[in-house]
Amino acid sequence: MEILKIKNLFILIIFSILFLSCSEKAKDIFNPTSDNLIEFSLSQRTYKMEDVVKRQSQIKVDSGKYLLKFSTDEIRKDTTIDAFNADFFEMDVDTTFYVLISDTIDAQMIIRRDSVGIQEAELESGFMQMRFTNYTSKQSFFELSLPGFTRQVGSTIDTLKIGGNIPPNQTVNFQEDLSGFVYKQPPNQPFGTSRPGFWLKGKIILQGGNFSDSVRVYTHVQDIKFKKIKGRFKPFELGVKEQTFKNYLSSDISEFISKVVFDSISVRMYAFTTIDFPIRLKNFRVKGLFNSGKPPIGLMFGNRDYLDTTIQKNSQVDFRFTNLNTNINQFLSQIPDSIQISASLLLNPDYQTGEIYSNDSISFSFQVDAWSRFAVNQAEWTDTFDINLSQDAREKLKNGKEGRIIIYSENEVPFEISLVGLVTDSNFQPLFYLTKDENTSNDTLVFLNGAITNATGEVISPAFQTIIINLTQSDIEKLSRGYKLIQRFALSTTERRVAEVSAKSKINLRITGRIKIQLTGDDFKN
Repeated sequence: MEILKIKNLFILIIFSILFLSCSEKAKDIFNPTSDNLIEFSLSQRTYKMEDVVKRQSQIKVDSGKYLLKFSTDEIRKDTTIDAFNADFFEMDVDTTFYVLISDTIDAQMIIRRDSVGIQEAELESGFMQMRFTNYTSKQSFFELSLPGFTRQVGSTIDTLKIGGNIPPNQTVNFQEDLSGFVYKQPPNQPFGTSRPGFWLKGKIILQGGNFSDSVRVYTHVQDIKFKKIKGRFKPFELGVKEQTFKNYLSSDISEFISKVVFDSISVRMYAFTTIDFPIRLKNFRVKGLFNSGKPPIGLMFGNRDYLDTTIQKNSQVDFRFTNLNTNINQFLSQIPDSIQISASLLLNPDYQTGEIYSNDSISFSFQVDAWSRFAVNQAEWTDTFDINLSQDAREKLKNGKEGRIIIYSENEVPFEISLVGLVTDSNFQPLFYLTKDENTSNDTLVFLNGAITNATGEVISPAFQTIIINLTQSDIEKLSRGYKLIQRFALSTTERRVAEVSAKSKINLRITGRIKIQLTGDDFKN
């Protein structure tokens, strides 16, 4: 009997164990688990070298082996053929014709202007005004042509002709549109070499005219614009051309620049023309202007505040000055709010023969590149970002199994930069460092590679880098309580090499996170 009781008790225990085991299995069946990812962005920003150089206490100018480069934008003035305006080609002729033998007058005249000899041209627009005055009591009419002017109409080429009646004792006006005409001086034009101009010829008939009867003809060519023109012209003033650029340096680094004595400066004055005539660039000046009303400061070229030069036809000039033959150090240290360049342009100063097209241009520009040797000792700057995670995401992070932080950097500065990323709660109480380097066993910071330079220290390529940092479950749990990311950068120069650094150089930085979490059946319930 005792043996039976023991057997029954043993069976009861076995069934209890099996029942509990099956219950756990059932719980697993009805409360399944799965893995999922939460991805998020922690920070993204671009930092310029200006953010470093503005920190006065960490920068020592004229020491170290690094060259900090400041550059103005190119200040450029472009002038097209429009400046070669229509007034320059305005020309007229006023002639009185008399009846000599019969009632027909042989009328010929040259419409010209001194020192302007047009050999060929394509006209975009323009007008020829004609005024006829009949001093007699007789009816008259005229038939005139300009042999050098032709225009294609369909398959035919027409010569410019004009005709009409001139009533007795009256003045009559006629106008001809010159748009679309092509001009070429006829080879048989009278005095074509010594007195070039537009040849107008034809006849004026006075019905029953007598000796000394007359008709006055005034012809005026005006508002001429050319697509192309070839000829010999007197020197022509295009006027004073100027250009002003605001905020000419890379940006808000005036506090630094005002304290810099640049040990190497390149001042470039560049000009070019596509015109088939020389251009005289007179009184090229560079002025610094101030919004405060302070008098402008001029850039000196040697002992003069201007520069004169000639740009040969279809050519260019490129002048380079330094801090040794200009006052550029003094000029830049005044921190002008803007820079203005100006010059007078004289077309064809030597009275040559040439050709101009409507798309020809004249340009001149000014640019400064300035270098100063400097050293930086642990220049630091700090940024704070909000960690924008929803409450639901924070709850899910508590089930985080594993995760990683990914840092993407693009560094145009040829210095290695150390980065510290600290996650805090909403009261800025530290939770953990998300920057750590497993290769060096450094648990607080990572290093961003510097830009790639050539043998002379010039940056030839940014440094692209991706850093992956693995997170522990403890890190993930702290991240779920994180509301602030504090990023601190530190930059120091070394004496290893000379490198050129531009104030416009920048560092692009982006930090993202990826957490693998374990979801249970409760996460799928509404």
